[in-house]
Amino acid sequence: MTEPAALVELQHVNKKFGDFVALDNINLTINQGEFFSVLGPSGCGKSTMLRLIAGLEFSDSGSLFIDGKNMDAVPAYRRPCNMVFQNYAIFPHLTVTENVAYGLRGEGLQKSELRERVQEMLAAVQLIGMESRKPDQLSGGQRQRVALARALVRRPKVLLLDEPLGALDKTLREDMQQELRKLQQSVGITFILVTHDQEEALSMSDRIAVMSAGRILQIATPRDIYEKPNCTHVARFIGDMNFLSAVTEAVHERGRTSVAVDGFGKIDFVEKLTAESAGLTHNVAVRPEKIRLSNEQTNSDVCVSGVVVSSSYWGDQSQYQVVIDDCEVTLTVAAHNSSDSLNNPLHSGDRVWVSANHSAFIRFSGDSSA
Repeated sequence: MTEPAALVELQHVNKKFGDFVALDNINLTINQGEFFSVLGPSGCGKSTMLRLIAGLEFSDSGSLFIDGKNMDAVPAYRRPCNMVFQNYAIFPHLTVTENVAYGLRGEGLQKSELRERVQEMLAAVQLIGMESRKPDQLSGGQRQRVALARALVRRPKVLLLDEPLGALDKTLREDMQQELRKLQQSVGITFILVTHDQEEALSMSDRIAVMSAGRILQIATPRDIYEKPNCTHVARFIGDMNFLSAVTEAVHERGRTSVAVDGFGKIDFVEKLTAESAGLTHNVAVRPEKIRLSNEQTNSDVCVSGVVVSSSYWGDQSQYQVVIDDCEVTLTVAAHNSSDSLNNPLHSGDRVWVSANHSAFIRFSGDSSA
């Protein structure tokens, strides 16, 4: 299988604003044709990294390469990338066609070629028939597509997206997520998305980088970011998670380790630690949807009893807070609302059996918070 070609590379990049460290020794490779997302809370450095790639900021040290060429001293207007902002930044006095054509004015194109390029891009973003409309005659999603078309019409090698869907309502944002992914796949251009919205990143990306305090904590596929977070910070940021105290009991042959987990007892992990790990305390996590509640004891890997202390109805699922017997562990459990569960809902005070498979648990060693 052919290795994907690297398109954007950051090597040991550092950036400070006064005493504030925005980027701390960033090393990152983004491939040709990839939809890559940078995810993290406000102030983590994700937008600074995007602006650095665009040429709107310059690093204090380290190097940036696009398509193998060093960009450290190259101004923004000479870089093979375009940027789409959250506020769209389209011209209110220009029509859709004029907005999209604006970026091509300085390229010396013949009128026929310019018109062909604009129509090609309007077709790609499904705006044919709206060529003469002004921005105030468009919906939020249509204005977003105008901004995308204007950025893509110059055929950049990289499209940079700075929280482009943040101003849209939930339904329109979800529709635009699907459209944006389809558009990226059809044009084949590398997209780099910066967002704080985990669902947005998970649904659209080929790979995700999770950032915190100027550092990249993990780079992986959406599935691995969610199912196999490499530290507690990533686990806390992506989805909901129950964290439990645990102690390593024994290290067995054939790559298995027994861990005593608060509330659940002994759980086996398919990993072999050193014998010196026995007795060490650490964190174990399990996602709410990986836990099952029932009225009877099951044959699952672990099954313990508890009491429901609260419940919340969320439409497609219900969430329960359950206290495990004989300990102070309170778990969040998410249950899909099937017709059977709706006919037999759980209530505060109900006694239940709490079960899960060993594979549902994630073990974090040492101080894994960052």
